[in-house]
Amino acid sequence: MAARPPPAATSAPPAPANTPLAKDNTRQRLIAAAASLVASDGIAAASARAIAAKAEIAASAVNYNFGSLERLLLTVFEQGVEETRAWQEERAREIAALPRSPDGAALALLHVIQAWAGGGRRLALTYQEAAAAAPGEGPAAAWTRLWRDFWLETAARFGLPAIDGRMLHAFFEYEALYSLSAWSPALETAALIEMVEHFAATWLGAPDRPARSATPLAERTAGTRPYGSVPPAAMRIAKAAAGVVEDKGLAGLTHRAVAARAGVTTGSVTHHFRSIEDLVAGAIRGQVQAMTDEAAAQADAPPSIEAILAPEAWIATLRPHVTSELPSPPVIRRRRLFLASIRRQELAAAGAVIRFSYGGTLRDSMGRVFALSADDLPLHASVLARLLSAIWFACAGDEDPAAGRAALFERIAAGVLGRLSPRCA
Repeated sequence: MAARPPPAATSAPPAPANTPLAKDNTRQRLIAAAASLVASDGIAAASARAIAAKAEIAASAVNYNFGSLERLLLTVFEQGVEETRAWQEERAREIAALPRSPDGAALALLHVIQAWAGGGRRLALTYQEAAAAAPGEGPAAAWTRLWRDFWLETAARFGLPAIDGRMLHAFFEYEALYSLSAWSPALETAALIEMVEHFAATWLGAPDRPARSATPLAERTAGTRPYGSVPPAAMRIAKAAAGVVEDKGLAGLTHRAVAARAGVTTGSVTHHFRSIEDLVAGAIRGQVQAMTDEAAAQADAPPSIEAILAPEAWIATLRPHVTSELPSPPVIRRRRLFLASIRRQELAAAGAVIRFSYGGTLRDSMGRVFALSADDLPLHASVLARLLSAIWFACAGDEDPAAGRAALFERIAAGVLGRLSPRCA
């Protein structure tokens, strides 16, 4: 931009519309409008026309100032990275007052998650949109690296090794999305505190805290259901609803579209899912079941009873799925569907099904392998499932993501094997 002389002491007339100052102001208005739409309604709602209307500027200004809508959105994400850097500096000053111990690190983790989902919500939503649009690429990768480095520095501040900083980051990556839920704030906060304390005791060396049973209560209250509890006809429709969302987004989810996809009448769909909210919840259940089915299809021949009961063999069956080169497609779809659900209050309960269904498919096998009581098993499985599902995302910005995934998985595995006793010694 051309240099301008300093302003005169007296007031000057407004700059003409074609001056560099006016163009810069137009760019900033477009960036602000696009950022607001991305955070409030998602990237799909941030069309050139919608952005221009919000900025009260002609739609042609998008191409004139940025060359394309894609470049404008890229600028929004790049600006979000820089805003997050400043936001992190404020949080770092706040957590500096905490005790230098694993307990202190757990308190820091809890504080940052709640601050990010609260006062930092606009940035948090924009971060998730960037990650959903191009996971592990461009600004999304830069943003993930920024968070990785923040948690590495946090671990060092609390006397923890670097790999524990990666653990903190993995837990944060999961909750950076799912703590955006506004379904049941008190119950979700209680479950989060319980899971953070369990995570810190299992992997960071913090003292054990008595479980509050908040996590299994949240699972039951949210309405998560075990495999086989949904009638086959309803599950068939739920999977069809999940397919419609994958193809057309949440806006394309109608009873008619689902009926066509499932090969049934519209009346059959409305019999099981009367409202659109019921249908969204059904789509979520379809996503959950699709993830279960995909995991089963990818597995090799069932191991022997001895292998099923051996902790090391159990860990070995998890490794290839968790450390794979690409994230699981059902995991990506569930994240996108959750991101859509939290923007509509009437869908908050449906989103809670996604948040608290994690760990369900892991629980049965974990209960066969390790000596865990019925009260302890849900919390162990839930926290472990959250860490495992976050590995790919936590390492997406690494210089060597494969090495990062492998190291993080081995640290998680060591924590499980070191803390839990096998059921059959």
